[in-house]
Amino acid sequence: MNITRKEIILFIAQLIPIVGILFLFTDVTGSLFIGEDFTVREGFRWKVFFFLTLFTTMYLTATNILKCPLRQLIYIGYPIYLLILLICGAFTASHDLFGYKVALLLVPCVAQLLKWYGKGILRRYLRMVNSFSGGHIFGHKGLGAIACTLTLFILAIIGTYSLRGIFHIHFGELITETITAPFKEPEKPNHDPNLKDRRDPYRNYPRIFNDLNDTQLIAARANGTARPLTIEELEVGAYGLEYIATNKLYKVDPLTHSAPYLVPKAKDFLDELGEAFQDSLFNRGYDRRHRFIVTSVYRTQDHIKRLRRSGNVNASDNSCHQYGTTVDITYVRFDKPAADIANDMKLQQLLYQTVYDMHKANRCYVKYERKQSCLHITVR
Repeated sequence: MNITRKEIILFIAQLIPIVGILFLFTDVTGSLFIGEDFTVREGFRWKVFFFLTLFTTMYLTATNILKCPLRQLIYIGYPIYLLILLICGAFTASHDLFGYKVALLLVPCVAQLLKWYGKGILRRYLRMVNSFSGGHIFGHKGLGAIACTLTLFILAIIGTYSLRGIFHIHFGELITETITAPFKEPEKPNHDPNLKDRRDPYRNYPRIFNDLNDTQLIAARANGTARPLTIEELEVGAYGLEYIATNKLYKVDPLTHSAPYLVPKAKDFLDELGEAFQDSLFNRGYDRRHRFIVTSVYRTQDHIKRLRRSGNVNASDNSCHQYGTTVDITYVRFDKPAADIANDMKLQQLLYQTVYDMHKANRCYVKYERKQSCLHITVR
């Protein structure tokens, strides 16, 4: 099958706007039904985007190149589309993603409507480009005009997508309350007047938690051991180091590349952080038994060598972990009780807020580690 240059350009000219509009439709519709305690991961949105791109490519191939009739698309194409959604796990996803499920079911209908009503607009647009290019629509001037138009359209989609959060705040809350209010359990009463539940403010924590290693290293040397210790010195309690273990305030992961020892000041800070985190849980009506997880503590030279061999880029000879003042706390996993489980995204925000309060009070330095998915915290 020979495909001309003209058909390829027309294919792309339809593909980009339809994908953009379908993604905007899917994400806005999905966001309207998201509760305030649930956050959609960016990875999920990227999966939706790639799925819609693949669907639109196949749809335009069927309609533009293979010339499949509408009846065939309805009787054969739509069941195949539903089967692909089922295989991808769209229908077994979290109930908080109900809006995305509905939007994905309607995507073929929206795509067909765009194709129907977009034909006339596309014809008028091509006439304008043809006139502008002097009758050479696929010449340099014509292709330049098409490229500029597509760029502006992409920027418009990105701008609209960014603004979608503004009307989600108000309109989304109205829809969510209307649908879920009859089924909601009443919130737990808070009888203590000193404890006030509040909505967590939005902050760019990766940018805020950006204390560099050189800054943390000065604090580590000032508050920690006089020199890096060996594992034998740790075990005999050199420099007054204290052993830390899983307790009611936090959980310590099985440590393969570090040892569970901290100087007293750092251990007291970690205990206070655990208490503050659980107080934040209580203030919002959650069970205090949720705990954050410590993933790395004291690193000897042997630990650092093993980490470096495993490919960890943060395993440097000047690591703050060598002085007993530094811990890593993961922000993607939490230890939860059997009942009254809080959402992972909510726990993450509470952890960020608690660490932020300590950071603001000049109690610690914090570095947001993306690759290791943890907060690298050094006591001040």
